[in-house]
Amino acid sequence: MGSSASAGRATTVFVAVAMVTLGCGSAEPAAPGPPPVSVVRAPDPDPGAIPAAPQGKVLLTITGRIGATNDDGVLRLDRAELDRLGLLAMSVNDPWAKQRVDLQGVWLRDLVGLARPDTGAATLHVTALDDYQVDLDLADVRDQSILLATRTGEGADLPVESGGPTRVVFADDLAQRYSPDLWIWNIEKIEVR
Repeated sequence: MGSSASAGRATTVFVAVAMVTLGCGSAEPAAPGPPPVSVVRAPDPDPGAIPAAPQGKVLLTITGRIGATNDDGVLRLDRAELDRLGLLAMSVNDPWAKQRVDLQGVWLRDLVGLARPDTGAATLHVTALDDYQVDLDLADVRDQSILLATRTGEGADLPVESGGPTRVVFADDLAQRYSPDLWIWNIEKIEVR
C-alpha cells in the first residue's frame, strides 16, 4: 500500500473523530440552560423554627390551613424573619417588564414549609395589595423553582414600584408552563387552602 492509502485512512479517522467530538456533525450548539441560582446568604441554623411575632413592619401574612402561627392564628413575617430563610439570587426574564431582571429572595417552598401546611392542603391563594389574586398548586410550589423575591438584585428592599415588598417569579425553564398572570407582585397575604 502506498502513502495515499495511509493518508486516506488517516483522513477518514480524523473526520470520524471530529464528528463524534462535535456531536455527529450537528451545526446547532446546545441550548443554554436556565441561569444558575446562587446563594447570597445561607439560612439560619434552624430556619424551620416558628418565627417570633414580628418586631418590624409586616411584609407578608400567611393564613389558612397552617400549623405554625405567631399572631392570633396567622403567621406574620417581617424582614428579619424572611431573612432567616436565607437569600438566593436569580436572574429571570420578566414577562411584564419584557427584560431580564435580577432579584433576590427565598424559595416559595421554603416559606410555605415554614408555615407547616395541613396534610390535605392543596392550593396557595395569593393576594396582592390591590386585591389581585392567583392560585398556585401547592404540589407545584414544592417541586418547582418558584422564587418569592424580597430584594432587588443588589440586595436592597424590593420597593412597591418594582413589585415589592414580595413577588412571585418563575425560573426561566418554567416560562412556557406558567402563565405570566401568575407572576403576582405586591403580595400582602398567602392563604393555604
